[in-house]
Amino acid sequence: MHVTIRSNRYGELTFSRPGSRYIYCDMGVARDHGTLGRQICRGGKLAGATLMCSGDDTRELRRICQNWLRAKARGDDRY
Repeated sequence: MHVTIRSNRYGELTFSRPGSRYIYCDMGVARDHGTLGRQICRGGKLAGATLMCSGDDTRELRRICQNWLRAKARGDDRY
């Protein structure tokens, strides 16, 4: 299952859930290109408590990814 979100700040991000739970984000970073990307975690981070999505509801996956992206933007604003 895949979801693409376009952001003015981060560009086009592709989120995928290739298995049954873990969500990955391909940010277009050179080291991640051609891979699943990085696992997304709570608080808009890429390390820590991994976010998961079970089931086959694309809307639920999109909601989780959008919330993660908002948290990432809030965290980036602090620095």
